Amino acid sequence: MRTVGIGVVALLLGVGLVAADVSVAGGVVALAIGAALCAFGGYLGRRGLAELREQTVEQGLALEGLQETLSERTAERDQLERALASTGDMVIALDRDARIRYLNPAAELTLRSGDREPIGAPLLEAVEDPDLYDAVRLAIEDGTPAVLVVLRAERRFRTVVAPVADVAESGPWSVVLAMHDLSDLYEAEIARRDFFINASHELRTPLASISAAAETLEAVSRPKDSERFRAIIQSEAGRMSQLVEEMLALARLESGLTEPEMEVVGMESLLADAVDSIRPQAEREGLSLRYAGLKGGPETMIMADPELVERALLNLLHNAVKFTDEGGAIEVLSELGDDSDPAPMVWIRVRDTGIGIEPAEQSRIFQRFYRIDRARQSGGGTGLGLAVVRHIAEVHGGAVSLESAPGQGSTFGFSVPLAQQG
Repeated sequence: MRTVGIGVVALLLGVGLVAADVSVAGGVVALAIGAALCAFGGYLGRRGLAELREQTVEQGLALEGLQETLSERTAERDQLERALASTGDMVIALDRDARIRYLNPAAELTLRSGDREPIGAPLLEAVEDPDLYDAVRLAIEDGTPAVLVVLRAERRFRTVVAPVADVAESGPWSVVLAMHDLSDLYEAEIARRDFFINASHELRTPLASISAAAETLEAVSRPKDSERFRAIIQSEAGRMSQLVEEMLALARLESGLTEPEMEVVGMESLLADAVDSIRPQAEREGLSLRYAGLKGGPETMIMADPELVERALLNLLHNAVKFTDEGGAIEVLSELGDDSDPAPMVWIRVRDTGIGIEPAEQSRIFQRFYRIDRARQSGGGTGLGLAVVRHIAEVHGGAVSLESAPGQGSTFGFSVPLAQQG
């Protein structure tokens, strides 16, 4: 533009010289120079405008690239937030002062207490574990990661303490905690350990009786004594066989290896066969045993595994016979479930006039190896029968029940689904 201005001045000078008739040659030269400068200035202007347009296009492309990068980062952030929101593990971000700067939904649900806002609160207020705090301080100061088990509200969390590599890029985040709840796994491990301890103890008792009877049998000479010790050996061997069988059955049910072979089966016929199989034992003990199906109508059809249902009923009947004194009565009942059940169910119950169960023991009666005081004192039972009943009911989508009072007998029950009509 400066060149164009100089050209204009030269043109005006040339015109003035010609008009004043001072110097025609000088005026013509000035006019020529001015025209040349104007043309050159126009060229430079057009060139500058083209360069400006080119720079504008380049800046536009750069802006588009920046917007695309920003969109990608936003999508990555949203994807990360969705991943953190969907996990059941707690994720907590801390600043250099070990204050909470971020919680995923699982962590917020666990750590929020009343109206107190956890964001900005010191870590020790939310998770009162000095070992975790020491690990966090070490990660902040030295960048040292750690893995430890943290106790909070009677639950155990496997916690990974991860220092952020570049604090400048991460903003206020300095350390990230990932906490996985191990409580269920820990309880399962305790149950597994207790199972083996109890199983070893229960197997050792009949083995010791068999060994002692066998040693005594070698020393006796009278046939009557020999028969008595042989009966002891047979009884304890049978008890051990029953224990092993129930342990295997329970292990298969709990592990899912035993899948129920569901079929439509007549309930009354199935239960009547089970009752008839145990009737001789009940009669030997001086007990009456009675069964009546649902009142009126055709046979009730259930959708169940007949072998598992029969096993569950026999376990309940064996317990009733074992804990009902001579002259008592045992009754097998069946009744339809409530309309509020998610699926139509039928309850199968065994009622006895036996010793009954103390209220304090009723909540644990369906646990593995749990036996009431009388059973422990007499050495009878394996402590697994009711646990097997519970698992059989659960694999059918049913449940178990107990109504009992000391000295007034007990009513145990389990439910199975009715077959769909039509």
